[in-house]
Amino acid sequence: MIDNTADILSSLSARSLLEATDQPCLVATATDRRIVWANEAAGALFDRPAAELTDRSLLSVHPAEERKAYRRALATEGKVERLPDGSSLSVECGDGRKRVSVRTTRVDHDEGLVVRWLDVHSDGDERYADSDESTGGDGPSHADNGPPAGVASVDRPSSVGETGHTSEASWSQLDAVERRSHLFETLQEVVDVGVWLYDIESESLWWSDHVFELFGRSADDESVSHPDLEEALEGFHPEDRSTVREAIEGAIEDGEPYDVVVRIVTDDGETRWVRAKAESRSVGDIDAGSTSLICGTIHDVTDRKARERERERDRERLEVLFDESPNVIIVHDLEGNVIDVNQKHLENLGYDREEVLSMHVSEFETGTSREELEQLWREMDVGSHRELRGHHRRKDGSTFPVEVWLNKIEIDGEERILAVSRDISERKRRERKLEQFRKAIESAGHAIFLTDQEGTIEYVNPAFEEITGYAASEAVGETPSILNSGRMDERYYREQWETILAGEQWDEQIINRRRSGGTYHAHQTIAPITDGDAEDEDEGGSDGTDGGPTVTGFVSIQTDITERIEQEQQLNTLDRVLRHNLRNGLNVVNGHAEVIQADGSDDVKSHATAILENTTELLETATKGRKVTTVLLEPDRKKPIDVAAAVENTAAAVADAEPEADVIVDAPSQAVGTATERIADAVAELLENAIRHTDRERPSVTVSVDVDETVRIRVADDGPGIPEMEREILDEVRSEDDLYHGSGLGLWFVYWVVRKSGGQLEFEENDPRGSIVTIKLDRARSSKGLTSG
Repeated sequence: MIDNTADILSSLSARSLLEATDQPCLVATATDRRIVWANEAAGALFDRPAAELTDRSLLSVHPAEERKAYRRALATEGKVERLPDGSSLSVECGDGRKRVSVRTTRVDHDEGLVVRWLDVHSDGDERYADSDESTGGDGPSHADNGPPAGVASVDRPSSVGETGHTSEASWSQLDAVERRSHLFETLQEVVDVGVWLYDIESESLWWSDHVFELFGRSADDESVSHPDLEEALEGFHPEDRSTVREAIEGAIEDGEPYDVVVRIVTDDGETRWVRAKAESRSVGDIDAGSTSLICGTIHDVTDRKARERERERDRERLEVLFDESPNVIIVHDLEGNVIDVNQKHLENLGYDREEVLSMHVSEFETGTSREELEQLWREMDVGSHRELRGHHRRKDGSTFPVEVWLNKIEIDGEERILAVSRDISERKRRERKLEQFRKAIESAGHAIFLTDQEGTIEYVNPAFEEITGYAASEAVGETPSILNSGRMDERYYREQWETILAGEQWDEQIINRRRSGGTYHAHQTIAPITDGDAEDEDEGGSDGTDGGPTVTGFVSIQTDITERIEQEQQLNTLDRVLRHNLRNGLNVVNGHAEVIQADGSDDVKSHATAILENTTELLETATKGRKVTTVLLEPDRKKPIDVAAAVENTAAAVADAEPEADVIVDAPSQAVGTATERIADAVAELLENAIRHTDRERPSVTVSVDVDETVRIRVADDGPGIPEMEREILDEVRSEDDLYHGSGLGLWFVYWVVRKSGGQLEFEENDPRGSIVTIKLDRARSSKGLTSG
């Protein structure tokens, strides 16, 4: 049991409490309010050596406009927490004005004045309101933008170490105050530091009230006594207990002081961080017998540790963001010397870190001169931003375009430039492609317009204006209904909308109305614009259902085919007239020739026979010519067709019509290709042509179907083969002359059917004799709308 606690406390230095905290500390006298002591933390707060703060007036650290009110408050109050108007004080710090909450406590001595700063933060920072809630009332408070709270007190010159500076003339004035034990009670209240004493000889431990409070115990509870050393050690966290034990043993056995940050566990189970300091000292007259003590302080630093952990987490997060950022990050000084870069910058330039850190920004920034950059950096204010575009040069000498955001910041009191840049090469390429695309659309001879999903026109090209007569300003914002001529029925538009809203392409002819009121024929293709492409058409539609993209708009391309339609109408009229007159005339000639053949002489009969043969051939030629004309006039409507089924059906029909021939079919169960519905007529023409022009008594024709990337139809015969002249009918140079003679018209029909089906026609010799004609068609991507021809 330590019986002389008051005497021991009166013999101790108040500095032991003040130095137990790493908070900024000032000491001022109550009479003239002169600063007589300052620690290094206070010096750091004011951005100057601590010694330079001594002998200054306490009021001088505050703005002039606040000094009068503070002086008045000090003169009338023993404990000042705010100015008379309720506001908090500011101090003139090295990095600009900061807002503080001050509590000033006068000790029971004319010359003693204790000042505590409860809160320190940047002026204008709204995180800390000027209220008891923000400062924690009488308890400790910490700020993120400055050192923690501080206190002021007094000490002897001889006991001031490296942590403080004092005016020697003032210590004598405060010497009596420092010897009073109740000063410790005052300082504990202000500083938030507990004191403990351990008598080495009696092995007695004494705790101040504040130590009891730290461990969650009540000092006023009579059932609570001062613990022994082992019991006190039990209050420390199990993982830190050995650290504290070793420190105390070192102080007891070797007189070694210690200063550790460890954890305690309060009686209610809460874990808190504390800073524990202790030193060995002797108290009392050596001749009369001194007392060997361990004098210690304990200070709750839980909030500080939490801030440190948060800052560490922030630092780690920033490091990850810095290094893993998809953008380049560069930090450099105002002269352009690189201080730090992230990994992305190294990857972009091809340098290693050491190389870049020895470079000037202008060595890789080629879009702006060094002088312009340095002027820009100087003119920027801290916190301001600039955006510019330039080029960066790689180590191999190549360059690439970049977009750069400059930010002027302050790091450790030094102005720096934080540059964030992005390689915009891909964007530039897209912009060039878009520009080329725009020029192509602007120059196209087809009317092109874009609409949103509802059909409102958003863009028209010049050809649209020329063809329709509507200016862009008149068409944009309207719907395509401004072109409605009334010549298309409701079913046409209903099918059109159903098709394009399903994400499919619409490809049909339409009759539209010009702005002038006249009509024009157009071939119109409408394609949906989607937010993506479906990976598999069978997995979902393009209307936003499962597996498909969403339709966001439409592009329509119209080709004015009015002139072609008029020519087709004229050709149809001429065809009908000629066909009617020619067939009627030839039938009359045939009739008369048959009469002559029946009743005439042998010589006359031979002439009649020649007439009949030629008129029959002319009628067949007219029929084939009609088929070719029909194919040429028909639109190219390709669709999925089961080619295998079409070939089976066609071969069966030809075999029935030509029983004297063998028609052999070799086809799979299904082969879906893309063609017009006349592909079956083309196969029939090839089969009939092979049978009709054979020199065999019983001709044989084989038609087969193969499927891989394409669908191939092969017609092979054993006849004399296709004459070279008929093959050359497909050569545009000779086709017109040969057609005048009626040669190869059937083959020409096949050629146009295959061409309009998007396929190819090939010829080769059969072995040992005959010909092989192959039709190659594209394989259909979808079976929707499948027919058998």
